[in-house]
Amino acid sequence: MGPWNCDRVVSKALPGVAAKLAVRRVKNDPSLDLGDELDFIVLQETCETSKALARFIQFKNTSQAFVGPANPGYCNAASLLAKNWDKAMFSWACLNYELDQVQGYPTIARTLPSATSMLFTVLKYFGWAKIGIVSSREEIWMDTATELASSLRSVGLPVRIVSSIGKNSTEMENSLRKIKEAGNIKVIVMCMHSVLIGGEQQAAFLLRANQMGLTTGKYVFVPYDALLYSLPYINATYQPLWDNSTLRQAYDAVLTVTMASEPMSFTDAFEMAQKSGEIPLSYDPQEVSPLFGTVYNSIYLVAKAMHSARRAGQSLSGSNLAFFIKNLTFTGFNQNMQTDELGNVLTDYVVLDTDGQSGRLYRTHLVDLTASGMVLSTGEEPLHFPQGSPPPKDSSCWFNPDVLCTGGVDLTSIIVAFAVIAALVIIGIGLALIIRKRLQKIQLFKGPNRILLTLEDLTFINPQCSKRASLSKATNWKEPLFYFLISVNHIVL
Repeated sequence: MGPWNCDRVVSKALPGVAAKLAVRRVKNDPSLDLGDELDFIVLQETCETSKALARFIQFKNTSQAFVGPANPGYCNAASLLAKNWDKAMFSWACLNYELDQVQGYPTIARTLPSATSMLFTVLKYFGWAKIGIVSSREEIWMDTATELASSLRSVGLPVRIVSSIGKNSTEMENSLRKIKEAGNIKVIVMCMHSVLIGGEQQAAFLLRANQMGLTTGKYVFVPYDALLYSLPYINATYQPLWDNSTLRQAYDAVLTVTMASEPMSFTDAFEMAQKSGEIPLSYDPQEVSPLFGTVYNSIYLVAKAMHSARRAGQSLSGSNLAFFIKNLTFTGFNQNMQTDELGNVLTDYVVLDTDGQSGRLYRTHLVDLTASGMVLSTGEEPLHFPQGSPPPKDSSCWFNPDVLCTGGVDLTSIIVAFAVIAALVIIGIGLALIIRKRLQKIQLFKGPNRILLTLEDLTFINPQCSKRASLSKATNWKEPLFYFLISVNHIVL
Protein backbone atom coordinates (compact mmCIF):
# COMPACT_ATOMS: atom_id res chain seq x y z
CA MET A 1 0.00 0.00 0.00
CA GLY A 2 1.23 3.45 -0.87
CA PRO A 3 0.55 6.66 -2.79
CA TRP A 4 2.15 5.16 -5.87
CA ASN A 5 0.03 7.06 -8.38
CA CYS A 6 -0.30 10.48 -6.74
CA ASP A 7 3.29 11.02 -5.56
CA ARG A 8 5.92 11.27 -8.26
CA VAL A 9 8.89 10.56 -5.98
CA VAL A 10 7.25 7.61 -4.19
CA SER A 11 6.31 6.06 -7.52
CA LYS A 12 10.04 5.71 -8.25
CA ALA A 13 10.11 2.92 -5.66
CA LEU A 14 8.59 0.60 -8.29
CA PRO A 15 6.46 -1.31 -5.74
CA GLY A 16 5.22 -3.85 -8.26
CA VAL A 17 8.77 -4.72 -9.35
CA ALA A 18 9.98 -4.90 -5.75
CA ALA A 19 7.08 -7.14 -4.67
CA LYS A 20 7.51 -9.42 -7.67
CA LEU A 21 11.22 -9.84 -6.96
CA ALA A 22 10.59 -10.58 -3.27
CA VAL A 23 7.86 -13.16 -4.00
CA ARG A 24 10.06 -14.88 -6.58
CA ARG A 25 12.97 -15.16 -4.18
CA VAL A 26 10.72 -16.34 -1.35
CA LYS A 27 9.42 -19.17 -3.52
CA ASN A 28 12.99 -20.15 -4.38
CA ASP A 29 14.17 -20.04 -0.77
CA PRO A 30 14.54 -23.67 0.41
CA SER A 31 14.53 -22.61 4.07
CA LEU A 32 10.93 -21.36 3.82
CA ASP A 33 7.88 -23.60 3.97
CA LEU A 34 4.83 -21.42 3.40
CA GLY A 35 2.33 -24.08 2.45
CA ASP A 36 0.03 -21.57 0.80
CA GLU A 37 0.82 -19.74 -2.40
CA LEU A 38 2.26 -16.28 -1.71
CA ASP A 39 1.15 -13.56 -4.06
CA PHE A 40 0.74 -9.79 -3.99
CA ILE A 41 -1.41 -6.96 -5.26
CA VAL A 42 -0.37 -3.29 -5.42
CA LEU A 43 -2.92 -1.13 -3.60
CA GLN A 44 -3.15 2.58 -4.33
CA GLU A 45 -3.43 5.02 -1.45
CA THR A 46 -4.64 8.53 -2.11
CA CYS A 47 -2.47 11.42 -0.95
CA GLU A 48 -5.26 12.92 1.20
CA THR A 49 -5.36 11.25 4.59
CA SER A 50 -9.14 11.12 4.97
CA LYS A 51 -9.60 9.65 1.51
CA ALA A 52 -6.75 7.20 2.11
CA LEU A 53 -8.57 5.81 5.16
CA ALA A 54 -11.79 5.48 3.18
CA ARG A 55 -9.87 3.62 0.47
CA PHE A 56 -8.30 1.33 3.06
CA ILE A 57 -11.76 0.24 4.23
CA GLN A 58 -12.44 -0.91 0.67
CA PHE A 59 -9.34 -3.15 0.82
CA LYS A 60 -10.87 -5.42 3.48
CA ASN A 61 -11.38 -8.40 1.18
CA THR A 62 -8.44 -7.89 -1.17
CA SER A 63 -5.72 -9.64 0.85
CA GLN A 64 -4.89 -11.59 3.99
CA ALA A 65 -2.17 -9.17 5.11
CA PHE A 66 -1.17 -5.60 4.33
CA VAL A 67 2.25 -4.11 3.75
CA GLY A 68 1.60 -0.49 4.64
CA PRO A 69 0.15 2.06 5.02
CA ALA A 70 2.73 4.60 3.93
CA ASN A 71 0.87 7.48 5.59
CA PRO A 72 1.33 7.69 9.39
CA GLY A 73 -1.71 9.95 9.59
CA TYR A 74 -4.21 7.11 9.65
CA CYS A 75 -2.12 4.29 11.11
CA ASN A 76 -4.15 4.21 14.32
CA ALA A 77 -7.47 3.92 12.54
CA ALA A 78 -6.13 1.41 10.01
CA SER A 79 -4.62 -0.76 12.74
CA LEU A 80 -7.94 -0.87 14.60
CA LEU A 81 -9.70 -1.91 11.42
CA ALA A 82 -7.05 -4.57 10.81
CA LYS A 83 -7.56 -5.80 14.36
CA ASN A 84 -11.29 -6.09 13.75
CA TRP A 85 -10.67 -7.95 10.49
CA ASP A 86 -7.91 -10.07 12.14
CA LYS A 87 -5.50 -9.21 9.34
CA ALA A 88 -1.85 -8.40 9.86
CA MET A 89 -0.53 -4.97 8.95
CA PHE A 90 3.22 -4.70 8.28
CA SER A 91 4.18 -1.04 8.14
CA TRP A 92 7.44 0.85 7.72
CA ALA A 93 5.86 4.30 8.19
CA CYS A 94 3.70 4.16 11.35
CA LEU A 95 5.06 6.33 14.16
CA ASN A 96 2.57 6.26 17.03
CA TYR A 97 4.30 4.75 20.06
CA GLU A 98 0.98 3.35 21.31
CA LEU A 99 0.98 0.88 18.41
CA ASP A 100 3.71 -1.07 20.22
CA GLN A 101 1.16 -2.13 22.84
CA VAL A 102 0.32 -5.68 21.81
CA GLN A 103 -2.87 -5.79 23.88
CA GLY A 104 -4.39 -2.87 22.03
CA TYR A 105 -2.92 -3.48 18.58
CA PRO A 106 -2.22 -7.21 18.22
CA THR A 107 -2.13 -7.34 14.40
CA ILE A 108 0.41 -4.62 13.58
CA ALA A 109 4.13 -5.18 13.05
CA ARG A 110 6.93 -2.80 12.13
CA THR A 111 9.20 -3.68 9.23
CA LEU A 112 11.88 -1.14 10.19
CA PRO A 113 13.46 0.01 13.43
CA SER A 114 11.41 2.76 15.04
CA ALA A 115 12.31 6.10 13.47
CA THR A 116 11.73 7.75 16.85
CA SER A 117 14.13 5.39 18.61
CA MET A 118 16.71 5.89 15.90
CA LEU A 119 16.54 9.68 16.14
CA PHE A 120 16.65 9.50 19.94
CA THR A 121 19.77 7.31 19.84
CA VAL A 122 21.62 9.59 17.43
CA LEU A 123 20.58 12.84 19.12
CA LYS A 124 21.57 11.46 22.52
CA TYR A 125 25.03 10.64 21.19
CA PHE A 126 25.56 14.18 19.94
CA GLY A 127 23.76 15.80 22.88
CA TRP A 128 21.16 17.72 20.86
CA ALA A 129 17.70 17.60 22.42
CA LYS A 130 15.78 20.67 21.27
CA ILE A 131 14.04 19.98 17.99
CA GLY A 132 12.05 21.76 15.31
CA ILE A 133 10.11 19.84 12.66
CA VAL A 134 9.18 21.17 9.23
CA SER A 135 7.21 19.42 6.51
CA SER A 136 6.39 19.96 2.89
CA ARG A 137 2.84 20.97 2.03
CA GLU A 138 1.49 17.48 1.18
CA GLU A 139 -0.88 15.96 3.72
CA ILE A 140 1.15 12.79 4.07
CA TRP A 141 4.21 14.77 5.17
CA MET A 142 2.28 17.17 7.42
CA ASP A 143 0.75 14.14 9.16
CA THR A 144 4.20 12.60 9.42
CA ALA A 145 5.51 15.75 11.12
CA THR A 146 2.63 15.79 13.60
CA GLU A 147 3.01 12.11 14.49
CA LEU A 148 6.79 12.41 14.76
CA ALA A 149 6.49 15.36 17.14
CA SER A 150 4.08 13.42 19.35
CA SER A 151 6.33 10.38 19.35
CA LEU A 152 9.49 12.37 20.19
CA ARG A 153 7.70 14.17 23.00
CA SER A 154 6.61 10.81 24.40
CA VAL A 155 10.29 9.96 25.01
CA GLY A 156 10.94 13.31 26.67
CA LEU A 157 12.50 15.38 23.89
CA PRO A 158 11.34 19.02 23.62
CA VAL A 159 9.89 19.66 20.16
CA ARG A 160 9.68 23.46 20.04
CA ILE A 161 7.90 23.93 16.71
CA VAL A 162 6.05 21.91 14.05
CA SER A 163 5.47 23.83 10.85
CA SER A 164 4.83 23.42 7.13
CA ILE A 165 7.06 25.25 4.66
CA GLY A 166 3.94 26.45 2.86
CA LYS A 167 3.13 26.90 -0.80
CA ASN A 168 5.38 29.80 -1.78
CA SER A 169 8.59 31.60 -0.86
CA THR A 170 6.82 34.01 1.50
CA GLU A 171 5.31 31.20 3.56
CA MET A 172 8.65 29.42 3.54
CA GLU A 173 10.38 32.51 4.91
CA ASN A 174 7.72 32.78 7.61
CA SER A 175 8.37 29.17 8.63
CA LEU A 176 12.11 29.77 8.82
CA ARG A 177 11.51 32.94 10.82
CA LYS A 178 9.37 30.97 13.27
CA ILE A 179 12.23 28.53 13.70
CA LYS A 180 14.61 31.37 14.54
CA GLU A 181 12.11 32.78 17.04
CA ALA A 182 11.21 29.42 18.60
CA GLY A 183 14.14 29.37 20.98
CA ASN A 184 17.34 27.45 21.31
CA ILE A 185 16.63 24.79 18.66
CA LYS A 186 19.56 22.57 17.67
CA VAL A 187 18.06 20.11 15.16
CA ILE A 188 15.59 20.70 12.33
CA VAL A 189 13.98 17.47 11.08
CA MET A 190 12.76 17.80 7.50
CA CYS A 191 9.67 15.69 6.77
CA MET A 192 9.69 15.77 2.99
CA HIS A 193 11.31 13.97 0.08
CA SER A 194 15.09 14.20 0.17
CA VAL A 195 16.68 16.43 -2.44
CA LEU A 196 19.01 13.51 -3.20
CA ILE A 197 16.15 11.43 -4.63
CA GLY A 198 14.29 14.22 -6.36
CA GLY A 199 12.75 16.25 -3.54
CA GLU A 200 12.40 19.71 -5.08
CA GLN A 201 10.76 21.24 -1.99
CA GLN A 202 13.68 20.24 0.21
CA ALA A 203 16.08 21.85 -2.25
CA ALA A 204 14.07 25.08 -2.15
CA PHE A 205 13.88 24.96 1.65
CA LEU A 206 17.63 24.49 2.10
CA LEU A 207 18.44 27.24 -0.39
CA ARG A 208 16.13 29.66 1.41
CA ALA A 209 17.56 28.63 4.78
CA ASN A 210 21.03 29.27 3.41
CA GLN A 211 19.96 32.70 2.18
CA MET A 212 18.59 33.58 5.64
CA GLY A 213 21.75 32.41 7.41
CA LEU A 214 20.39 29.25 9.02
CA THR A 215 22.98 26.89 7.50
CA THR A 216 26.04 28.44 9.12
CA GLY A 217 26.32 25.83 11.86
CA LYS A 218 23.75 26.98 14.39
CA TYR A 219 21.31 24.26 13.28
CA VAL A 220 21.69 20.67 12.11
CA PHE A 221 19.23 19.63 9.40
CA VAL A 222 18.14 15.96 9.35
CA PRO A 223 16.13 14.49 6.43
CA TYR A 224 13.47 12.24 7.94
CA ASP A 225 12.71 10.14 4.86
CA ALA A 226 16.27 8.73 4.72
CA LEU A 227 15.43 6.80 7.91
CA LEU A 228 12.98 4.71 5.87
CA TYR A 229 15.45 3.29 3.34
CA SER A 230 19.10 2.71 2.54
CA LEU A 231 20.48 5.77 0.78
CA PRO A 232 23.53 4.82 -1.34
CA TYR A 233 26.76 6.38 -0.12
CA ILE A 234 29.52 4.08 -1.36
CA ASN A 235 30.93 5.56 -4.57
CA ALA A 236 27.65 7.44 -4.99
CA THR A 237 27.25 10.81 -6.66
CA TYR A 238 24.19 13.02 -6.49
CA GLN A 239 23.58 15.32 -9.39
CA PRO A 240 21.59 17.99 -7.48
CA LEU A 241 24.64 18.68 -5.30
CA TRP A 242 27.08 18.64 -8.19
CA ASP A 243 25.01 21.01 -10.29
CA ASN A 244 24.37 23.70 -7.65
CA SER A 245 27.25 25.05 -5.56
CA THR A 246 24.87 27.03 -3.30
CA LEU A 247 22.84 23.91 -2.56
CA ARG A 248 26.07 22.05 -1.93
CA GLN A 249 27.07 24.72 0.58
CA ALA A 250 23.66 24.55 2.28
CA TYR A 251 23.80 20.74 2.43
CA ASP A 252 26.94 21.04 4.54
CA ALA A 253 24.56 21.71 7.46
CA VAL A 254 22.74 18.40 6.83
CA LEU A 255 23.41 15.12 8.64
CA THR A 256 21.79 12.09 7.03
CA VAL A 257 20.84 9.01 9.05
CA THR A 258 20.02 6.02 6.85
CA MET A 259 20.11 2.22 6.74
CA ALA A 260 23.59 0.81 6.29
CA SER A 261 24.68 -0.61 2.94
CA GLU A 262 25.66 -4.09 4.10
CA PRO A 263 26.91 -6.04 2.34
CA MET A 264 26.40 -3.77 -0.69
CA SER A 265 24.76 -0.51 -1.69
CA PHE A 266 21.21 -0.31 -2.99
CA THR A 267 22.46 0.60 -6.46
CA ASP A 268 24.82 -2.39 -6.57
CA ALA A 269 22.08 -4.77 -5.40
CA PHE A 270 19.69 -3.43 -8.03
CA GLU A 271 22.26 -3.78 -10.80
CA MET A 272 23.05 -7.33 -9.66
CA ALA A 273 19.36 -8.26 -9.88
CA GLN A 274 19.28 -6.79 -13.38
CA LYS A 275 22.28 -8.82 -14.45
CA SER A 276 20.64 -12.01 -13.14
CA GLY A 277 17.52 -11.26 -15.18
CA GLU A 278 15.28 -10.69 -12.16
CA ILE A 279 14.70 -7.01 -12.95
CA PRO A 280 14.30 -5.58 -16.47
CA LEU A 281 17.30 -3.67 -17.78
CA SER A 282 15.06 -0.79 -18.83
CA TYR A 283 15.13 0.66 -15.30
CA ASP A 284 17.97 3.05 -14.47
CA PRO A 285 19.23 2.23 -10.95
CA GLN A 286 20.10 5.89 -10.42
CA GLU A 287 16.46 6.86 -10.97
CA VAL A 288 14.92 4.23 -8.66
CA SER A 289 14.02 5.26 -5.11
CA PRO A 290 15.78 3.24 -2.40
CA LEU A 291 12.31 2.73 -0.89
CA PHE A 292 12.29 -0.18 -3.36
CA GLY A 293 14.45 -2.10 -0.88
CA THR A 294 12.11 -1.31 2.03
CA VAL A 295 9.13 -2.75 0.14
CA TYR A 296 11.18 -5.84 -0.70
CA ASN A 297 12.27 -6.35 2.93
CA SER A 298 8.71 -5.93 4.22
CA ILE A 299 7.36 -8.69 1.98
CA TYR A 300 10.22 -10.99 2.92
CA LEU A 301 9.43 -10.38 6.61
CA VAL A 302 5.82 -11.41 5.96
CA ALA A 303 7.08 -14.65 4.42
CA LYS A 304 9.35 -15.35 7.40
CA ALA A 305 6.41 -14.78 9.78
CA MET A 306 4.25 -17.17 7.76
CA HIS A 307 6.97 -19.82 7.95
CA SER A 308 7.35 -19.41 11.74
CA ALA A 309 3.60 -19.63 12.31
CA ARG A 310 3.30 -22.80 10.23
CA ARG A 311 6.24 -24.38 12.00
CA ALA A 312 4.53 -23.67 15.34
CA GLY A 313 1.33 -25.26 14.06
CA GLN A 314 -0.61 -21.99 14.16
CA SER A 315 -3.01 -20.51 11.65
CA LEU A 316 -2.05 -17.54 9.49
CA SER A 317 -4.32 -15.12 11.30
CA GLY A 318 -3.44 -11.48 11.65
CA SER A 319 -2.45 -11.71 15.30
CA ASN A 320 -0.36 -14.84 14.69
CA LEU A 321 1.55 -13.28 11.80
CA ALA A 322 2.30 -10.18 13.88
CA PHE A 323 3.37 -12.39 16.80
CA PHE A 324 5.69 -14.70 14.88
CA ILE A 325 8.10 -12.03 13.67
CA LYS A 326 10.24 -12.64 16.76
CA ASN A 327 13.82 -13.93 16.65
CA LEU A 328 14.13 -13.96 12.87
CA THR A 329 17.12 -13.42 10.61
CA PHE A 330 17.14 -12.96 6.86
CA THR A 331 19.02 -11.24 4.09
CA GLY A 332 17.28 -8.08 2.99
CA PHE A 333 17.64 -6.45 -0.39
CA ASN A 334 21.01 -4.93 0.46
CA GLN A 335 21.38 -5.35 4.22
CA ASN A 336 21.23 -8.00 6.90
CA MET A 337 17.95 -8.01 8.85
CA GLN A 338 16.94 -9.58 12.13
CA THR A 339 14.32 -9.26 14.86
CA ASP A 340 14.70 -9.59 18.61
CA GLU A 341 12.61 -11.49 21.17
CA LEU A 342 10.03 -8.69 21.18
CA GLY A 343 9.70 -8.56 17.41
CA ASN A 344 11.64 -5.32 16.99
CA VAL A 345 13.43 -5.14 13.66
CA LEU A 346 17.18 -4.65 13.96
CA THR A 347 19.53 -3.52 11.25
CA ASP A 348 22.49 -1.17 11.32
CA TYR A 349 22.25 2.50 10.41
CA VAL A 350 24.92 5.02 9.47
CA VAL A 351 25.39 8.77 9.84
CA LEU A 352 26.44 10.45 6.60
CA ASP A 353 28.00 13.87 6.08
CA THR A 354 29.43 16.02 3.29
CA ASP A 355 32.41 18.35 3.23
CA GLY A 356 30.51 21.26 1.71
CA GLN A 357 32.72 21.24 -1.37
CA SER A 358 32.54 18.03 -3.38
CA GLY A 359 28.97 16.99 -2.63
CA ARG A 360 30.23 13.50 -1.77
CA LEU A 361 28.48 11.60 1.02
CA TYR A 362 30.72 9.72 3.42
CA ARG A 363 30.12 7.63 6.53
CA THR A 364 31.17 9.09 9.89
CA HIS A 365 29.30 6.96 12.45
CA LEU A 366 27.67 3.55 12.71
CA VAL A 367 24.48 2.99 14.71
CA ASP A 368 25.05 -0.62 15.73
CA LEU A 369 21.56 -1.87 16.56
CA THR A 370 22.32 -5.53 15.93
CA ALA A 371 25.08 -5.76 18.55
CA SER A 372 25.68 -2.97 21.06
CA GLY A 373 22.81 -0.63 20.22
CA MET A 374 25.28 2.25 20.38
CA VAL A 375 26.54 4.96 18.06
CA LEU A 376 30.15 4.30 17.12
CA SER A 377 32.56 6.54 15.28
CA THR A 378 33.94 4.81 12.20
CA GLY A 379 37.22 6.68 12.46
CA GLU A 380 37.25 7.05 8.70
CA GLU A 381 36.38 10.72 8.23
CA PRO A 382 35.28 13.30 10.81
CA LEU A 383 32.08 15.27 10.77
CA HIS A 384 32.34 18.54 8.90
CA PHE A 385 30.33 21.43 10.29
CA PRO A 386 29.94 24.87 8.74
CA GLN A 387 32.41 27.24 10.43
CA GLY A 388 34.12 24.24 11.99
CA SER A 389 32.09 23.55 15.14
CA PRO A 390 28.79 21.78 15.94
CA PRO A 391 25.90 23.36 17.83
CA PRO A 392 26.45 23.33 21.61
CA LYS A 393 25.06 20.39 23.53
CA ASP A 394 21.86 20.49 25.53
CA SER A 395 21.51 19.21 29.07
CA SER A 396 21.94 15.43 29.28
CA CYS A 397 18.86 15.14 31.49
CA TRP A 398 16.65 15.37 28.38
CA PHE A 399 17.77 11.85 27.53
CA ASN A 400 17.17 10.40 30.99
CA PRO A 401 13.63 9.00 31.23
CA ASP A 402 13.77 9.02 35.04
CA VAL A 403 14.49 12.75 35.34
CA LEU A 404 12.09 15.64 34.86
CA CYS A 405 14.30 17.93 32.81
CA THR A 406 14.18 21.70 32.54
CA GLY A 407 17.86 22.01 31.73
CA GLY A 408 19.59 23.72 28.91
CA VAL A 409 18.48 27.23 29.93
CA ASP A 410 19.84 29.85 27.55
CA LEU A 411 21.48 33.17 28.46
CA THR A 412 18.37 35.23 27.75
CA SER A 413 16.32 33.16 30.19
CA ILE A 414 19.00 33.54 32.86
CA ILE A 415 19.09 37.35 32.45
CA VAL A 416 15.30 37.59 32.62
CA ALA A 417 15.23 35.40 35.73
CA PHE A 418 17.83 37.54 37.51
CA ALA A 419 15.99 40.74 36.53
CA VAL A 420 12.73 39.40 37.96
CA ILE A 421 14.44 38.32 41.18
CA ALA A 422 16.17 41.70 41.56
CA ALA A 423 12.89 43.56 40.99
CA LEU A 424 11.16 41.42 43.61
CA VAL A 425 13.95 42.10 46.13
CA ILE A 426 13.76 45.88 45.55
CA ILE A 427 9.99 45.87 45.86
CA GLY A 428 10.26 43.83 49.06
CA ILE A 429 12.77 46.25 50.60
CA GLY A 430 10.59 49.23 49.65
CA LEU A 431 7.52 47.67 51.22
CA ALA A 432 9.47 46.86 54.38
CA LEU A 433 10.59 50.49 54.77
CA ILE A 434 7.07 51.82 54.21
CA ILE A 435 5.62 49.40 56.74
CA ARG A 436 8.33 50.27 59.27
CA LYS A 437 7.65 54.01 59.03
CA ARG A 438 3.96 53.41 59.32
CA LEU A 439 4.45 51.37 62.46
CA GLN A 440 6.65 54.07 63.98
CA LYS A 441 3.95 56.67 63.41
CA ILE A 442 1.35 54.44 64.99
CA GLN A 443 3.60 53.98 68.02
CA LEU A 444 3.57 57.76 68.60
CA PHE A 445 -0.07 57.56 69.63
CA LYS A 446 -0.61 54.02 70.83
CA GLY A 447 1.32 51.42 72.68
CA PRO A 448 3.79 51.56 75.56
CA ASN A 449 6.12 53.96 73.70
CA ARG A 450 3.49 56.59 72.91
CA ILE A 451 4.35 60.32 73.51
CA LEU A 452 2.42 62.22 76.19
CA LEU A 453 2.52 66.05 76.15
CA THR A 454 1.39 68.27 79.02
CA LEU A 455 0.50 71.97 78.96
CA GLU A 456 3.94 72.77 80.35
CA ASP A 457 5.47 71.25 77.22
CA LEU A 458 3.66 73.71 74.93
CA THR A 459 4.65 77.30 74.23
CA PHE A 460 2.48 79.64 72.13
CA ILE A 461 3.89 82.63 70.31
CA ASN A 462 1.95 85.69 69.20
CA PRO A 463 3.97 87.19 66.34
CA GLN A 464 2.21 90.57 66.55
CA CYS A 465 3.39 91.43 69.99
CA SER A 466 6.35 89.10 70.15
CA LYS A 467 5.39 88.27 73.70
CA ARG A 468 5.67 84.86 75.14
CA ALA A 469 2.95 83.72 77.43
CA SER A 470 2.38 80.56 79.26
CA LEU A 471 -0.80 78.80 78.42
CA SER A 472 -1.59 78.48 82.10
CA LYS A 473 -1.46 82.31 82.54
CA ALA A 474 -3.27 83.26 79.39
CA THR A 475 -6.62 84.96 79.93
CA ASN A 476 -7.54 86.23 76.53
CA TRP A 477 -8.25 83.33 74.11
CA LYS A 478 -9.64 85.64 71.46
CA GLU A 479 -6.23 86.71 70.10
CA PRO A 480 -5.21 84.78 67.01
CA LEU A 481 -2.68 82.06 67.61
CA PHE A 482 -0.56 81.46 64.55
CA TYR A 483 2.19 79.04 65.53
CA PHE A 484 2.97 76.71 68.35
CA LEU A 485 6.24 74.97 69.18
CA ILE A 486 6.45 71.62 70.79
CA SER A 487 9.44 71.12 72.95
CA VAL A 488 10.19 67.57 73.73
CA ASN A 489 13.73 67.38 74.99
CA HIS A 490 13.65 63.92 76.39
CA ILE A 491 12.24 62.04 73.38
CA VAL A 492 13.98 61.43 70.04
CA LEU A 493 11.54 61.04 67.16
